Amino acid sequence: MTAERLEGRVGLVTGGNRGIGAAIVRALAEEGAKVVFCGRREELGRAVEEELRNAGLDVTFVAADVSEVEGARDLVAKTVEAYGGLNIVVNNAGIAPAGTVEGMPVEVWDELIACNVRSMFLVSKFAIPELRRSGHGSIINLGSTFGVVGAGGSTGYALTKAAAVNFSKSLALELAAEGIRVNALCPGGTDTEFLREWFVSTGDAAGTEEWLLSRHPIGRFASAAEQARVAVFLASDEASFVTGHAMLSDGGYTAQ
Repeated sequence: MTAERLEGRVGLVTGGNRGIGAAIVRALAEEGAKVVFCGRREELGRAVEEELRNAGLDVTFVAADVSEVEGARDLVAKTVEAYGGLNIVVNNAGIAPAGTVEGMPVEVWDELIACNVRSMFLVSKFAIPELRRSGHGSIINLGSTFGVVGAGGSTGYALTKAAAVNFSKSLALELAAEGIRVNALCPGGTDTEFLREWFVSTGDAAGTEEWLLSRHPIGRFASAAEQARVAVFLASDEASFVTGHAMLSDGGYTAQ
């Protein structure tokens, strides 16, 4: 890969210590960006940091809970302190517990909203002044196919991903005149530990996997690296006229 598309830019990725998030950290850095990424599991984050630094990439891990005000504010501040600015924000942090509305405990619902929606709001809120100072910027919020279609048995998760889509569209309108673009990346099934954990949480891992795979006309799940390449496009000048968009990278799931 060349290092031209994001050369000289600084990226921030939440939930970057595994899965799609870790793949995005790698992809941004391989394209020349300096990247700060966060997660709540420090040991895992440090392992990813070491792996990527050993590959010659300029990345920094920060242990942070971005569903909390202090965590989000400090993460943005540490990014600017480390690399002198901020150009790209990827709001990827989230959880995906399955469960019906009737059966989901209130505390699980509250945690879902905090991890998936509140974190997106807080990181964006504190990042916007830094993106403005950079002269241009890109915010990418992780949505899902479940953000644009119904998902019985995962209503809470689907609600948070619909929130990511509309948050992206609305924030894009707020920031368009300042040259800050905001988009949602909406993956279909992506073969990660995160997806496998969701299968298990449904109570029928094998059946759920078979059902989800059948919904992808392309006949397979995506790799995390494939989703990361879409994020790189949205972050780059190649997408300079793309804002307020929900980009579906879903193997045809929503085309049916």
